[in-house]
Amino acid sequence: MRKFFILIFTLFIYLTSFSQSAITNLNKTKFEIGDQIVYSFSLPIEKSNEIGIYLPKEIKDSLEIIGQTIDTIERQGKKYLDIRCYFTSFVAGKHKIINPNGRVLDFEVMPFPIDTLKIEIKDIKANSKEPFTISEIMPIIIWVLVATALLIGSYFGYKLWKKYRKVKIKEIFIKPKPKLPADIIALNSLEELRLKRLIENGRTKEYYSEISEIIREYLYNRFEISAMEMTTEEILREVKRYSDINNNSYLLLEYILKNSDLVKFAKFFPDSYISDKCMKDANEFVNQTKLIVQTQEKEEEND
Repeated sequence: MRKFFILIFTLFIYLTSFSQSAITNLNKTKFEIGDQIVYSFSLPIEKSNEIGIYLPKEIKDSLEIIGQTIDTIERQGKKYLDIRCYFTSFVAGKHKIINPNGRVLDFEVMPFPIDTLKIEIKDIKANSKEPFTISEIMPIIIWVLVATALLIGSYFGYKLWKKYRKVKIKEIFIKPKPKLPADIIALNSLEELRLKRLIENGRTKEYYSEISEIIREYLYNRFEISAMEMTTEEILREVKRYSDINNNSYLLLEYILKNSDLVKFAKFFPDSYISDKCMKDANEFVNQTKLIVQTQEKEEEND
């Protein structure tokens, strides 16, 4: 009797464990080469770590895994994992998948039937070359001709412009010279500045800014020195190259520009003597460096 109970208990344990094992299935047992087959099984959700045991392994030259899906389903109040594995085979013949529980799933891969009597075997030929037509290459020809014409036209246009031009490129970007002589413009501007009486009205900085600007504009109109964009040191270095500006004129210019810089940038407050001297030096600098036209010699030549 004791042995009977032991046998019943063992059978119960076996059935319980078997009921919790995965039951694997194939949706086809016969299929042609390259067809997709579904291998499926369900597993209690608490045994999710055993999924890999029941998955079919790729077998060289006979079984090729394509992909797999895992879904959760509920059956009789209990949750299961529904696993579907997709695979195919390109090797004709009979094959099998052996599960861990000992179940064997047989399947057969059938080759395609080939009727050699109806097939005509031909030699492999190289790809035929399709000749170009005029309509296909005409757009390319037109674009090449247009580009060539533009290049030739640009070349000869540049030649003609260079030959007959009246204005130099440099002159386009240079401020045109005034009609009045540079010294007349400067002396008139200095006189207008003197009549404003800016020093008497306490507008010292404005006075020195204007006198500096008048002298810088005169240097541009008279010697074509871009003094408006230059610092005082740059201007003084530049004027040394001109023979019309002697040492005395240089010292006059230096006195005007440096005192103007002190007032504008160093908050220097000069007395009336320095202000009057800057005005006198500015007039004297213009008169010493102005352009003198030899009209008398021309009149004698005309006579």
